[in-house]
Amino acid sequence: MKSKSLKQKAFLLDLDGVFYISEKLIQGGAEIISQLRKKNFPFRFITNTTSKTRKQLTEKLGNLGLDIKEDEIISAGRAGEIYLDSLGSPKCHLLISDELMEDYRRFDCERDEPSWVVIGDRGHNWTYNDINRAFRYIMRGAELLALHKGKYFKVSGGLDMDIGAIVAGLEYVTGKKAISLGKPNKDFFCAALSDLQLPPQCVTMIGDDLINDIGGAQAVGIKSVLVKTGKYDQDILEQSDIVPDAIIDSIAELRVFL
Repeated sequence: MKSKSLKQKAFLLDLDGVFYISEKLIQGGAEIISQLRKKNFPFRFITNTTSKTRKQLTEKLGNLGLDIKEDEIISAGRAGEIYLDSLGSPKCHLLISDELMEDYRRFDCERDEPSWVVIGDRGHNWTYNDINRAFRYIMRGAELLALHKGKYFKVSGGLDMDIGAIVAGLEYVTGKKAISLGKPNKDFFCAALSDLQLPPQCVTMIGDDLINDIGGAQAVGIKSVLVKTGKYDQDILEQSDIVPDAIIDSIAELRVFL
């Protein structure tokens, strides 16, 4: 373990790559959640996952053996709902998963010209026609909302490209900048701090993504711990200007800070 001094009262925890990879639990994660509860550490799970609603994600995590409550999850999918509601529930063209559509149906407008194109996780279901249709809507005046702008994520077979590449491509061809939610967006981290009702200096972020988790947290003054699971890459770490406050082998080693 490599670390600086940490004086945490609460934790923000990434999920995918920290507690599980491709539906397989990372050893020690369930025990850490139990210890956090036992020692009365406030915590929230802060995730860019937009393939499921928070309710569906809670059920999935429960089935994996993780004791997580729905209101403990701050997801990019939920952030998108809040953002669109703040705009008065505009008409949207939704490029999101079938599962997340459950919470977004009130924004859908298949038969009308949309004010927004909304992009979230869709797995391997992307087609050229999907992206080209979004391109045409944006060129006719629609705004682009990215629920997050992740570069890649870890699966059992290696790394998979994330939706950030599609968002960046649409920005390039349309000349229009997307509104991006989720990590590493500062407002996303500030929303988590507000939910905990704590200042950043009292909170520590645990994640596997050097840019989204570690860099995003540090940008708002939150200490950070990088885990060597999920998308962790030693070469990327050595070449980056982002320096974690601590590095641990896995979530199981968080017990050192408890």
